[in-house]
Amino acid sequence: MSTDNNPVLNHSALTRDFSDASFDDAQDMEFADSEIMGDIFLQALDGEPAPITIQTSTTQTSKAQISHTQNDDVSTQSSLGEQAAHLPTSANPHFAVFTNPQGQFVPQDDSLIAQRPVFNGITSQPNPTFIPLLPIAKHKGTANRQLILDTETTGFEAQNGDRIIEVGIVEMINRRFTGEKLHVYINPKIEMGEEVIRVHGIHNVFLNDMPVFEQVGEAIYDFLQGAELIAHNAGFDMSFLQAEFARLGLPDINQTVTVTDSLAIAKRMFAGQRNTLDALVKRLNVGKQDRTFHGALLDAEILAEVYLAMTGGQVALAIDDDVGGGVGGATEHQRFSTTIKRFLASSDAEQAHLEWLNALKDNNPQLAENWASV
Repeated sequence: MSTDNNPVLNHSALTRDFSDASFDDAQDMEFADSEIMGDIFLQALDGEPAPITIQTSTTQTSKAQISHTQNDDVSTQSSLGEQAAHLPTSANPHFAVFTNPQGQFVPQDDSLIAQRPVFNGITSQPNPTFIPLLPIAKHKGTANRQLILDTETTGFEAQNGDRIIEVGIVEMINRRFTGEKLHVYINPKIEMGEEVIRVHGIHNVFLNDMPVFEQVGEAIYDFLQGAELIAHNAGFDMSFLQAEFARLGLPDINQTVTVTDSLAIAKRMFAGQRNTLDALVKRLNVGKQDRTFHGALLDAEILAEVYLAMTGGQVALAIDDDVGGGVGGATEHQRFSTTIKRFLASSDAEQAHLEWLNALKDNNPQLAENWASV
C-alpha cells in the first residue's frame, strides 16, 4: 500500500524520509517484524498518532543544566582539536586502559583485544563486562573488503535528534570471513521510551555507562574507510552514521566508501514478497540465531549469511572467531551451522522408479545402450 494518498502515514511522527519509497519499503524495515511496530502501523492507518516518543534527558532540568546542554550543542560544531580538549568521558573505570588521555578509544591491537572481558550479553542493567570492540583496521585498503553492518538507534529520524546506540560490523574479504568484528554500545545522551526499548532490548541504565559517540566515532570512521558497506535498508543506517560523523566534523562517509543495500537486492530477487531480515532468514534457511531482540552485531552476522545466500549461494557459513584467514581466499571453513539432510526412498518408490526406467528403456533402445556404457 503506497503512502502517496494517505496524509496520516505521510506526516505521522512514526515515519521518516523514505526518499520516494512506498509503504512496502517501510514494512521491509527490520522494526516492522515486531508486534509493537505492527501495532504502530495499524494505528497510523487508523489515523491515530504514533505512540513512540523519545524523552530527552533535559526534562525538568535546571537553568544551569539547560545552559550546559546548549554549550554541548555548540561544541559539536567546533574543530576536532577543541572537541578532544572537552571530550566527555564515561564514568566506567574499566574503559581506562582502552582510551587515550583525551578519553577517546584507541584502535585495539590483538593484545588490547585480549584484555577485554567476555561480555555476558545483559543490556537491561549496568554491566561492566562490556568493553567496546574497536580493532585496528588491519585489512584497510585490501581489495574486495566488505563490511556487513547494522545499527540500533533511539528512534527513526537521524535528522531530528535520534542517535545511534549500537554498531555491529562483520568483515569479509573475497566473500570469506576474516574473523574481524567491530562492536560498540553508545550513550546517546537522551532517554529512550519503553516502546523503543522493547524492540532492541537495550535499556537506558545500561547505556548510561557506555562511551559517548565522541569517544568512539573516529575509530569507527577509520575502520570503515575504503570498504564496501553492506546493510539492510542501507539508507537508514548510513543516514545515522553520517549524522554522527558530521557532529565530529569528519568528512562525508559516503565519499570514502561504497554502499550496497541488501534490501534492494532482495526486492529484485523476491518481488512482491516481504523482505525483512526475519523473512529472508526463513526463506533462505540461514541465520538461525535467536533474534528475540535486534542486536546490531547479531543482525550483522545474520545479514552476512543472507547476503552470501542471495548473491552466490554460499550459505550457512560459521561466523565465529575460530573462522580465521580469508585474505586471498585462504579461509578454511571449519563447520557449517546446518547439517545436510538425507532422504531415503521407500521400497514402493524404488519399485515405481524401476518400472518407469524399464518403460523408458523399451521406448528408447539407444538410451539403454548408453546406460550400459556408464
